[in-house]
Amino acid sequence: MIVASPEQVRRLILETQGLRTRKPCTSIIEVARRIHNIQIDTISVVSRSHNLIVFNRFQDYEEGAVWKEERKGNLFEYWSHAMCLLPMDTFSFYSWKMARMREQKTGWFVRWGLEHSDIVEAVYKKVKQDGPTRSKDIGRIESKSKSWWDWKHEKRALEYLMNIGRLMVAYREGFQKYYDITERVVPAGIDTEPMPLEDIPRFVIDLVFRSLGVADYRDIQLYTGRLTARHLWQNRKANIEADLADLCGDLLEEIDFGQSGKYFVHSNYTSRIEKDPVPVADEPVKILTPFDNILRERHYPKTLWDFDYRIECYVPVAERKYGYFVLPILDQDELRGRVDAKVHRKTGVLELVSLYLEDDRLQTDDGVARLCKGLENFATFHKCTNVRCNSVTPRRFSQRIGKILEGIGS
Repeated sequence: MIVASPEQVRRLILETQGLRTRKPCTSIIEVARRIHNIQIDTISVVSRSHNLIVFNRFQDYEEGAVWKEERKGNLFEYWSHAMCLLPMDTFSFYSWKMARMREQKTGWFVRWGLEHSDIVEAVYKKVKQDGPTRSKDIGRIESKSKSWWDWKHEKRALEYLMNIGRLMVAYREGFQKYYDITERVVPAGIDTEPMPLEDIPRFVIDLVFRSLGVADYRDIQLYTGRLTARHLWQNRKANIEADLADLCGDLLEEIDFGQSGKYFVHSNYTSRIEKDPVPVADEPVKILTPFDNILRERHYPKTLWDFDYRIECYVPVAERKYGYFVLPILDQDELRGRVDAKVHRKTGVLELVSLYLEDDRLQTDDGVARLCKGLENFATFHKCTNVRCNSVTPRRFSQRIGKILEGIGS
């Protein structure tokens, strides 16, 4: 059993994730291999989440460059914990997941695919014949559904074929998917056979702990998606924790940092626990997306940082506490605030609708300096030359922050 402080654990996680590290990532593929999955998101009030996840770990990243790596065959899209960009060298594991999807007989989407096999096969044959194909390139067979999933049948068929692994997204243009048959998307030399079942438990556990550093059974359930945990451990805490315990002294070590429940650390990282791995004193804040890998499963920031977060864009306006798409603020090794931001691309303005400073250390002169420098970096990434701040909590910081931000771009 390793004993550590909560601060040591947080610093180890941030180092492992590449958010506060002496060895920052130097490429997109390095980010993907370090954290494994990069969630794809459609919300664009600021740069989409897949861009922010990479930018916060690779400072020279340019918006949209992830799609170049997909087109080159270094990354691929599939369901991990959600739809993600994934390192191509992990395809064999996802080939196993695709095989499990082909075996499924339940679920409305699976039933739809089985009931409309004629449409599915027709769409597959067209893509095989024509090559990379957009949904809009295929004729429309009207759906009778009036739900928000009111896709035309051909779109559903494309997505169904991707779920079961017969099609993949070959590339995107303007965020629009171009599908092709899997054999033409996966590069030569990549193992396309499903990973053997006996290899998967250790592979998943190693992957999760290499990505996070410290985790518990819930992260095994969620980091690569619930399908994995259902098939391997019946999604049961006791089954997962039994395998984690069996790997102690080999792949993992149990760690006590004052939290209830059983937490473990990857054996490769135990030597870092006693060190101070992260030089954070004067580093600018980072503005994180709600779907960052340390935030997207809400138990993780709540347990490890005591940061209670929920995304409010799906909440009725009257019930929102912070704003539409509030971004957590990472200051040093803590989550110390949040900002409801909006990028006005045509005018080059970053609007801070509401800014919340929730910790005394962010409310010092040094803290405000770190905050404003981080906001400047965020604005530069978005190619914004002006930053406008509408509201600050606590209000006494409004004038000081506003004055500093006025100088950005001038």
